[in-house]
Amino acid sequence: MLSPIVITLLIVIAYYLTPQILKYRKQLYIGVWFVLLAVILLREKVFMTPFIKGFVGFAFFYVVMITGALNPKWKLTKKLRSVRAPYSIIGFVLLMSHPLNYAAEILSQQRAIPYFGIGAFIIMIPLFITSFLVIRKKMKPQTWTKLQRWAYLSYALILIHLIVNASSPQNRIAAIILFIPYIGLKLHKEFIAKHKTSTN
Repeated sequence: MLSPIVITLLIVIAYYLTPQILKYRKQLYIGVWFVLLAVILLREKVFMTPFIKGFVGFAFFYVVMITGALNPKWKLTKKLRSVRAPYSIIGFVLLMSHPLNYAAEILSQQRAIPYFGIGAFIIMIPLFITSFLVIRKKMKPQTWTKLQRWAYLSYALILIHLIVNASSPQNRIAAIILFIPYIGLKLHKEFIAKHKTSTN
């Protein structure tokens, strides 16, 4: 699985190029659609495999996911939080190449229906739409926050999808290893938050 490498690269980019990402996010949103088109048109090419398999799109989502589990006081966390919206939008668009590539095989019953993957993708759609600042501004903060909590279910379905539909044992193990730090950090963060609440 190429995702760990891409995840590391995306974190480094977010840390050092946060202002540039935010300044040119509209251009990035437009550009990523052209990337998606190129991936679909050139899907038979070997170098497009990481996109078709969903590894690149997943890498963006992983950064968004792990950011929510990190200590908010860290400088790295603050950098990552500022680019969560752009990363989630770019990640979703890139991830679209994955279901689009296999849609014909699934509809023709040449491939089993990936229920967990489809479920995760459906949940991502409203999260993707409301990630745009122009849409978010029209929503009540409480409504937006409640909607974003559905991301946790999406993360769980993605993990199950990666385990069930892994193309190799190595990819299955890599998926599990990637989710271990997220689950551990998230549980620790929630424990600390509840502890502070109970002592106040």
